[in-house]
Amino acid sequence: MDHDSLLALFRRIVLATTPLLAGGCGPDYGYCPPDQEITLPVGSVVTDAGVGDAGSPVDGGIDDLVARCQAAAANCLPLCAATLSKLKPAGANIKQCELVTGGTGLAVHVVYADYCLGGRRPEGLAVGTARGEPSPLGAWLAATAHLEAASIDAFAILAAEVEAHRGPTRLARAARAAARDERRHADAMGALAARHGAVPPAVEVARAPVRDVESIARENAVEGCVRETFAALVAWRQARAAGDPSIRAAMSAIARDETRHAALAWAVDDWTRALLTPAARRRVREARGEASARLLDEQAVAAPPALRAQAGLPAPDEGRFMAEMLRARLA
Repeated sequence: MDHDSLLALFRRIVLATTPLLAGGCGPDYGYCPPDQEITLPVGSVVTDAGVGDAGSPVDGGIDDLVARCQAAAANCLPLCAATLSKLKPAGANIKQCELVTGGTGLAVHVVYADYCLGGRRPEGLAVGTARGEPSPLGAWLAATAHLEAASIDAFAILAAEVEAHRGPTRLARAARAAARDERRHADAMGALAARHGAVPPAVEVARAPVRDVESIARENAVEGCVRETFAALVAWRQARAAGDPSIRAAMSAIARDETRHAALAWAVDDWTRALLTPAARRRVREARGEASARLLDEQAVAAPPALRAQAGLPAPDEGRFMAEMLRARLA
């Protein structure tokens, strides 16, 4: 979907939610909940097959996953994904993953957060924790600034990979322009976070070699066509409804940029789809569908009422309505 079509769609959806802007009690959407952690004995992780870092199966059961983790810390993610899959069927953002030795033997220690709305996450993004003593609004602004800063790397990686696969020059150029946009966004949200007692964490991304086209397409489908597109829609809502004038002004500029970034995601989707086999296109389509379903599940994440009013975030009923309308138009 091109930029003008997306812009018109966003405006229609935001206008359709006008009756909900004045009301809406209950929990809030868009809050980045605090990190959580669990430690489970290896023997309690029951799985017929492992789960890969993108949700794809890997050969072997729990013993194989443990062996991979013991061989290299970088290979622990499938083990932790399998550990969380029974507890968090809607998915979670794994931030730390390791094997530890407890009183009953080996155990899996996972630090994770439920997914929250934000920028395009690059593969290899390390855990980040805001410093200071922020209010809920400050914590949300710091988390948003961190994700905006992480998007700088995501778009730089996208540009390099498009060029490596001899993709259209216009896509690489647009990705680099998006990285520059995200730097402005990160600076703006970081400054707002500082005013509310929070210092965003530094972004650390472990860059991998150039990936194959299917991996690029799958990440773009999830982070671009689903999450970033919805984030752009919510940004337009915030530009209209945020009670804090500084946030309202910042989101007015960010919404315009994010709409271009969403259009870029759909252009990348068109490019990669033409290069993929029918089976690969099906897997990418399934990943996008799973991400859309997860986005709907996230509407139940609660935030302090003051945060919703200050940041202009939709309540659960409105957030679900917006996500469902978007999915119906873009399916």
